[in-house]
Amino acid sequence: MKSRVFYNRVGFATLLNKEIHRFMKVPVQTVLAPLISNILYMLIFGGMLQTREVGIDGISYLNFLVPGLATMGAIFAAFQNPAFSMISQKFQNTIQDLNSYPISLAEKILAFVFGGMFRGVLVGILTYVATIFFVGYEVAYPIFFVLSLTATSFVFASVGLIAGLVLDNFEKMNFALAIIITPLTYLGGVFFEVSKLPGFLANLIYLNPIFPLVNVSRYAYIGVCEGNIVMHVLLTMGLLISSFLIAAYIFKKGVGIKIV
Repeated sequence: MKSRVFYNRVGFATLLNKEIHRFMKVPVQTVLAPLISNILYMLIFGGMLQTREVGIDGISYLNFLVPGLATMGAIFAAFQNPAFSMISQKFQNTIQDLNSYPISLAEKILAFVFGGMFRGVLVGILTYVATIFFVGYEVAYPIFFVLSLTATSFVFASVGLIAGLVLDNFEKMNFALAIIITPLTYLGGVFFEVSKLPGFLANLIYLNPIFPLVNVSRYAYIGVCEGNIVMHVLLTMGLLISSFLIAAYIFKKGVGIKIV
């Protein structure tokens, strides 16, 4: 008996390949541009603040910065891929065709999420590779580092799918990226220790879902981080599961897909 969840692996692979091929057709825009942005962050912040003391003994600011930049690149790339895919299909008036695809609901959702996840991991890994010239290639836990970028990319690919279904144009998507995700990322410990945030901002880190994602990647990269790594790993897993379940629920309800 065929699985009711995965019953058309060829169809799933075709849709996933379509999502990956879509952004790989314009690598300058989808991969090279965010990579160059991260390198510029490294040059500017690293050059200006490379002598800045970090509240973690034995860790230079440049080493502190690399995992944050890799995580930030993964977040933005993973979010944009499914969000852009959904909204572009709305503009082309082809999104309703998703209902006729001969694959299961789970296969449809995972194809879009995995496509975004692949782009996020690719940008994150390339960011690390680009920083080897500045800080060397040493990573405390290489496999854990890749897994942390994968988890981060999965979370924000799911969030991007949610945004693509709920929002109806690119302006709203860019607004969500610029006004919500970008500030949360900057305040999530990418460029500085969150413990040094002033006043009430220091307490808001516990409401910032990006903080544990950055912290897990930083621990995997340099072997230490702010706070309890076990708690942050658990929070990351919670974000991974909850974001995917919400995306699956919205997709199943047909939000942004069904004609009202």
